[in-house]
Amino acid sequence: MAFPNNDISNLVASGYPIIYLVSFDENYVEKAVISLGQKLLGENFNFNIWSAESIETGSNSSDSLEKAINSFETGFLFVKDLNFYIDDPRVIRKLKDFYNSRIGKPGKHIVIISTSLYLPPDIEKEITVVDIPLPDFNETDEIFKAIIADDKYSELSSQITPELADKCIQGLLGLGAAEMELALKRSMVGKKTVDEAFVDELLEEKAQIVRKSGTLDFIRSRINLDQIGGLENIKEWLDTRAKAFSTKARDFGLDIPKGMLVMGISGCGKSLCAKAIATGWNLPLLRLDLNEVYSGLMGSPEDVFRRSIKTVEATAPCVLWIDEIEAGITRSGEKSSDSPAARIFGYFLTWMQEKDAPVFIAATANQIDLLPPEILRKGRFDEIFFVTLPNQDERNQIFQIHLRDRGKDPTLFDLSSLAKNSEGLSGAEIEQAVISAMFDSFSKEKEIDNTSLVIATSSIIPLSTTMREEISKLERWASDRAVKASKG
Repeated sequence: MAFPNNDISNLVASGYPIIYLVSFDENYVEKAVISLGQKLLGENFNFNIWSAESIETGSNSSDSLEKAINSFETGFLFVKDLNFYIDDPRVIRKLKDFYNSRIGKPGKHIVIISTSLYLPPDIEKEITVVDIPLPDFNETDEIFKAIIADDKYSELSSQITPELADKCIQGLLGLGAAEMELALKRSMVGKKTVDEAFVDELLEEKAQIVRKSGTLDFIRSRINLDQIGGLENIKEWLDTRAKAFSTKARDFGLDIPKGMLVMGISGCGKSLCAKAIATGWNLPLLRLDLNEVYSGLMGSPEDVFRRSIKTVEATAPCVLWIDEIEAGITRSGEKSSDSPAARIFGYFLTWMQEKDAPVFIAATANQIDLLPPEILRKGRFDEIFFVTLPNQDERNQIFQIHLRDRGKDPTLFDLSSLAKNSEGLSGAEIEQAVISAMFDSFSKEKEIDNTSLVIATSSIIPLSTTMREEISKLERWASDRAVKASKG
């Protein structure tokens, strides 16, 4: 989604006196507003800035703001740092007076920039709010070309093919303009050649920047569906939709897949599925931590959540992984209707239903009964899958995978016997049995064998025993409400 030039132009032309822009990329917005103002007002355009630094010693915020408002006849007053003074009754009065004197009169406007939206009730109706999206593909392309056009990068830019440029641009999506510039320049420092490794470095830079949000992780997953035992129904469903994000799919009339909810028993491959989707579809994977959203450490939970969603949409096409979704979105009836959790829940439901950005939501849940029915109905997710304990054939596959991943030849083991004697173990418990057997064999300076695996397997008290009642309840719930992840 590009910078909303048309929206702001219409507001200016209609005589909206005060426009409030929500963005954390101040410099990017400032440049865009100047460019837009010059197009709209031409020679009559003046651009003045008011910020906390504009308040002179011995003065106050309201007097300083009034002085700035009166300093020009036509143009924009670009107001920064207003969130620190917006509760001052005198500041509110200055804004209301400006609104009342300029309503319906194009040519002189206050444009407020802030990273979050906060307005006292007394001034809400006078201010029009516009959310500023992060740079889209075309804008990112312009930023990328402008940076590599610098003479000091001429040696590198000559090596960048159109295909490599597209990968770099895709890797930068989801960042602000300034963050893109820094990530790109840092990745080019000391480089003599540019290849696929350059894209990897750029993605790592992006991962570091995205992590600073506190709520999102950029996951560099190498797991594919072949590294997951069983779950054939999920694999077939995903394989059918692997090309659904392509232009060819749009021309065919296909809708972009919304997402899937994988619920079931802990340790049976739900999170691995989310990682494998991104790898199999060659899409970036972002993980959203709802607990961090609610923590309040990054600001208002609603603002933090909206900002996270903006980043996700700007990174699209991508996979959004929400692990243990029930921990962040529980039954709406258990929350106050005006609480941050209730407002986030409402925003999230609307976004899931209405989102245009190609974002595939891969959500997992262990306690499905905690989720409200609104999030489970068709239209939010394309499908709900239930993952239960692996059957004998799947346990055979899981033993093969974990032995092979650790450099062992699976054909040297009696996998059929191991699979038969490990009934009730989850995939994670089988993995731990293999690890435990390897530790034991290594300490005894011998090669791992069937006996060591049998001993390690039999020493595990599985979750299916310690939580038998809860698992039975979960299986009964899913019997006619979800699609089985495995065949058989």
